Amino acid sequence: MEITLSVKRTEVFEEVAQTTNYTGAKMDDDANAYDRISTVDEDESELKRFWDESRADVAQAFIRMLSSEGMAADDDTYNLVLNVSVSFDNALLPSMQLGLFSYFVQSIAGKWYAYTNKGESGEVSNASKAILDDVKEKALFKKKPVRPTYN
Repeated sequence: MEITLSVKRTEVFEEVAQTTNYTGAKMDDDANAYDRISTVDEDESELKRFWDESRADVAQAFIRMLSSEGMAADDDTYNLVLNVSVSFDNALLPSMQLGLFSYFVQSIAGKWYAYTNKGESGEVSNASKAILDDVKEKALFKKKPVRPTYN
């Protein structure tokens, strides 16, 4: 059985901008933090490179069940198509979708922080790995078989 998870790159970049802006604004002990940490439009080429690196990490994490992955024709939507068990629980799809989105945000922010906010870089990168592991665990989850009842 195949499932598809989709993530919009523009939405991820917007969330990364909010995350970095918030982080920079909340660093009271560093007057230059906001300007240093916040992403701006001119940083998009670097963020796209981080996006591509994160995509490669996703493909590696799901390599055993990967049917296809890549950008859609609109060049904004990333589609991850996985072959999962017929016993896969479709109720997990919304949380997997949200998890994949969160993974991209955390992964890109972590890579950005390696340049601008080294103190939080490792923590954010570790959080992104944990999120991706959670999505993978859900993809591998099989619901218990239900014994048929006959009347």
